[in-house]
Amino acid sequence: MTITINGDNINYTLEEEKTAGDVLNGLSSWLEESGLLVGGILLDDKAVPLGGTEWRNRPVGDINSFSVEAVSIREGRVRQLETARDYFILLKSAVEAGDEKALKDLADGFDDLKRILPHLLNEGPHPSIMPHLEETLGKGFQNDGGTVALEAARLAILLDSRCREVADPEAEAGSAAAALAAMAESLDDVAVHLQTGKDKQAMETIIRLTEFLQTFMRSLSWIGGSQEIKQIADDMNGIMAELEEALKANDTVLIGDLLEYEIKPRLLNLPEALS
Repeated sequence: MTITINGDNINYTLEEEKTAGDVLNGLSSWLEESGLLVGGILLDDKAVPLGGTEWRNRPVGDINSFSVEAVSIREGRVRQLETARDYFILLKSAVEAGDEKALKDLADGFDDLKRILPHLLNEGPHPSIMPHLEETLGKGFQNDGGTVALEAARLAILLDSRCREVADPEAEAGSAAAALAAMAESLDDVAVHLQTGKDKQAMETIIRLTEFLQTFMRSLSWIGGSQEIKQIADDMNGIMAELEEALKANDTVLIGDLLEYEIKPRLLNLPEALS
């Protein structure tokens, strides 16, 4: 079997690999050491889906050529996000059109997509998107068409947003920094709201703050490369960890102090620090 990467023959010795899936696993590990991902595969000059399972069981003895397209981690993530986004766009259209064949095909591929979604969404230790998705879509795509279509539309929008963060992290980080600086002044009101029983208004502000910060931090992680960027990320992560602990303890005085004296000045300075 001939193995090529980006059109070049490589000297890759098969050891215990018995199937195409075994070969892919070995090549993936080898490429990751160089900061690369598998972007596409041709078996005997025929493209196979990366998320597919059937072709992975083909014995290596039945394969003449195994061609791999290697891409950077960033480009690979963009492609994965685009594929996932397009899946949910197709799902929404199929539900609304009542296309049973398309729905069956999409249902057959859902398990493969579900395996990589947590990685793509990068929710952290307290996931909310995946549990809601499984609850909504776990009963089948035809169980409640209106709800499924809404959930598919929501996921498509979310994945498109994640895709922009990876494809153009500088622009997305700058946009998030500007939004955070603009809302900084409203943080003074949070402590007042908490102390006067207006918890709902206070939490709405904190949730909005957290969402913008998550966008900013995810985008920042794709920029990398400089000590200044690392310092911004470490500083924001540290102060937000303190805020999380204060929220868990329901310490309204500490929450107010952190927002007004620690987080607010940092947010006002973010656009300049980022530039």
